[in-house]
Amino acid sequence: MKYKNLKAAFQRLKKNSPQDNLTAHIIFTEDSFPQKYTLLKRTYRVSSNNKAFYPHTGGYSIFGSCLDGSDQSVWLDCYMAEEGNPGGWKVQNCYILEQMRDAAVVPCFTRTEQKDGTDCYTFGNTRIYVRESVENGRIRLEPLDGNQIDYGDWLDLTTDQLYGYCTLLERCLNQNEII
Repeated sequence: MKYKNLKAAFQRLKKNSPQDNLTAHIIFTEDSFPQKYTLLKRTYRVSSNNKAFYPHTGGYSIFGSCLDGSDQSVWLDCYMAEEGNPGGWKVQNCYILEQMRDAAVVPCFTRTEQKDGTDCYTFGNTRIYVRESVENGRIRLEPLDGNQIDYGDWLDLTTDQLYGYCTLLERCLNQNEII
């Protein structure tokens, strides 16, 4: 989806249902940066719970964290071309995690331990392979691989989709905490 559509969806949510939150991935173009970055380094997870999406707030900010973990709580709107910064980072694509295919059935997952010590989570037409760990009392999932059935064929998930599904699964496993 285009960034303007994501922003409009988040603003509509906060106007009509301010207590609810959604999460999105914003992927920036490769040419937004002076050096070549991986997809994970160019993808930031953001919440609708940012001042920029609330009506009538006293400030304006969008904070996000890079999926590779190297850049946390970045004030993104200061860098984004779409937020009025000429020469800023350009959005390639974005999407809302809760609207991903099979996101609604994530809570109905089946977990199968694999022979190599990893775990496979299956929900709807999606399966992902992860390495589980516990950090500060919370379950964390390290994404390894994943795929979905699409018109009868298993297709590999993109890296950012895999991370998105892990975010949704972690919420379920950790009793719906906001990540």
